[in-house]
Amino acid sequence: MRVGSFAAACAFAVSPLAAQDSTRSAQDSAPRVFLDCPDTFCDFDYYRTEITFVNWVRDRQFAQVHVLVTTQSTGGGQQFTVDFIGSERFAGAADTLHWISATSDTQDDIRRGLARTFRLGLIRFVAKTAVAPNIEISYNAPASAAAQVHDPWNYWVFRAQMNANLQGEKTFKFQNWFSTLSGNRVTEAGKVRLSINQNYNQSDFTIATFDSLGNPSGEEVITSISRGYDVSALIVRSLTTHWSAGGRGSVSSSTFLNEKLATSVAPAIEYDAYPYSESTRRLLTFRYEIGPKTYRYRDTTIFNRVAETRFNQSLNVSLSVKQPWGSTGIALEGSNYLHDFRKNRVSVFGNGEFRLYKGLSLNFVGSVALIHDQLFLPKSGASEQEVLLRRRQLATSYNYFTFFGLSYTFGSKFANIVNPRFEGGGGGFFIIQ
Repeated sequence: MRVGSFAAACAFAVSPLAAQDSTRSAQDSAPRVFLDCPDTFCDFDYYRTEITFVNWVRDRQFAQVHVLVTTQSTGGGQQFTVDFIGSERFAGAADTLHWISATSDTQDDIRRGLARTFRLGLIRFVAKTAVAPNIEISYNAPASAAAQVHDPWNYWVFRAQMNANLQGEKTFKFQNWFSTLSGNRVTEAGKVRLSINQNYNQSDFTIATFDSLGNPSGEEVITSISRGYDVSALIVRSLTTHWSAGGRGSVSSSTFLNEKLATSVAPAIEYDAYPYSESTRRLLTFRYEIGPKTYRYRDTTIFNRVAETRFNQSLNVSLSVKQPWGSTGIALEGSNYLHDFRKNRVSVFGNGEFRLYKGLSLNFVGSVALIHDQLFLPKSGASEQEVLLRRRQLATSYNYFTFFGLSYTFGSKFANIVNPRFEGGGGGFFIIQ
């Protein structure tokens, strides 16, 4: 009797452990997945809590499935291309799925749509593991066959927007007002982008004044204002899988650039070394533009002009690549005025994010330009106030900016757990210089 009781007790004690070991073994066999998705539209915590039949890892070097997400605009929304790339025991297995968001979709709609796409793509990998028996697949049948899509707007998407940024304290006040109205139409045959933008900036500085003896005599308010607007249009026609043609036009005004009115029209042609259909993964384009630019200046320029019309040409070479090892983009552009080839500009822009080794990554963004085409510079120069507050473009033969960072992460390779405790902020501030 005692022996039987002891055996029963052992069985009771061991069974839960065995079940726990079985569950752990199944989860251990789940595919290790690395999500390669920009933070701007990917809520990683949401996907980790909603998709639990895989093991999420923090570095692609630990992954058996690399989920690579890229996007491109559809005019009204975004097309998300999701590549599932297998390695180790899933080597050679790959798949590509697409999901398109609508203009009216919220951030929650987008993350739900992407999560559904992730689940569909990951099932083929999970089906080959011990997790598969715990997976159930459901289907919501539509009430009737989907009707043919009818778009009363003919693919046109319009957007009106106004933004305001107001800051202040006792001796400083800043206000920025920006408004825009845009209309876009994107189809396989081509695209049209129209926009109207307006911008107003005002800074008020209160400084103490003193008399001849150095005693406080009051306060003085110094106000600095800059404003501008622009109207632009882009029309592109798809010719073949590699060629497209179109043109740009613009009308603008800017106190910063001494331009009372500036207009430009430039027909253009572009060639892509790869098919345009591969643009979410790689793009190598060569674009040539040529056309007239007309200027009416606020102040007489250093060339004694108050108005002029000049023809300008430009050549742009742009490379963009996104692969499992990272992403990079570089653009080289050269332009010049035809009346004087010495009035030219050459610029290079680049950005990249590279995963060098397990946990080690490098990212950078920057540009450099050689500038010899500043026709707009005012003969009168700029006041001390305009120089200090950057309210006027000054003469220069170059400009540059760069940002880069190196990071190394080490420790546990898993990233399955989400714990939001103590994450809420208690208020803060930011400063615009």
